Amino acid sequence: MNAAHHKRVQIALDILNQTDACGINESNANKLIIKYGRAAMFAFIERLPGDSVLRTDMTPVFASVGHRYDQATHSPTHRRPRVQIALPVDFEQAVQLYAEKSARIKQIKIRRGHLYSESTVRRRGAEARYFCEFLVRQGLQFWPEVSQHHLDMYVDETNRCTGGNAFTFLQFMRQNNRMTQRFIRPKIRLKPPAEAMLDSDAVPGVLRRIVVYPDAQVAVAALFLTLFGQMVARSAELRLGNFRERGEKLEALFAEEWTPLDVLTTLFLRKLNPSIGVTLPEQADTLLFTYPLRKLRDLVAKVVAVPLKPLRMTAIANIIRSGVTDRGAISRILGASMPTLAYIEKAFEWDLQMTVEPEIVKARNEVIRGERTE
Repeated sequence: MNAAHHKRVQIALDILNQTDACGINESNANKLIIKYGRAAMFAFIERLPGDSVLRTDMTPVFASVGHRYDQATHSPTHRRPRVQIALPVDFEQAVQLYAEKSARIKQIKIRRGHLYSESTVRRRGAEARYFCEFLVRQGLQFWPEVSQHHLDMYVDETNRCTGGNAFTFLQFMRQNNRMTQRFIRPKIRLKPPAEAMLDSDAVPGVLRRIVVYPDAQVAVAALFLTLFGQMVARSAELRLGNFRERGEKLEALFAEEWTPLDVLTTLFLRKLNPSIGVTLPEQADTLLFTYPLRKLRDLVAKVVAVPLKPLRMTAIANIIRSGVTDRGAISRILGASMPTLAYIEKAFEWDLQMTVEPEIVKARNEVIRGERTE
């Protein structure tokens, strides 16, 4: 069962579980939209037969909670403006402080050479506001009234990921509002890492589709993803100065350290830009790709014909299988985060980090603590 079909099955089961004797209502519809997203719910409705009673019942309800549903084309036409709930002074000030803190984080990240999108700043502020609006609906007006019970209720109404964002906001408020309550972060149940990757025989097929694709820009971005685990969004920010010739090898700077590129990727890079690696200083800041990010991502998804995230996880796993098992080295070379690497390692039957005998570790620690001098 592929991921898309599995998601449709989960939606169907949730509809059955949440629907009462009177049928689906706006409350049920809102919960489903929060959990799966509007696009997924309207896609589910669109797949139902035209004479389906469920489709007839669901269409007007989902139209009333945010979209106008076009009866002729069976697709959403536009989203109604969202009506914000007026927040008490305490909550409104908290949202503003959190938004300001997010903006400062962005400035620090960019100053240190990290990626941090303006949309992330907006999203963090919006998530804080959504949580405060939820608290208002529960009849709360002051932060001392908020407890773990309210966070648990919010997780039940939304999902664990959204609840985790609310927990981060609450931790910020504990530091800035002298809240005495302690909160527990909702545990996010990740799928087994083996299920988050492609089958081992899928990558050769992806490479065959890439090498025959006529557009060099798309082919290079797809190779970066398939062989080096580079997200398309990060590849789109690469500049000519991120490539250099060293000896007979072309190297790329994906993160903090230069990475030698394979023959296939080098071939397509030279096809895209014959002078790659010997860029003049004034051209160093020129972007490698001219396509906008959205177009580049869509074209890469089309040519690889598999989900992009599992393909990236598979690429990193293949690099680990090749013998590069140092998390720090992989992170510095590819820019992958430590939690992502730790998650991928769980797909292997051996523990890549347990390479030293326990007795040696114990003796080493004793020496470090000064308990052993011999």
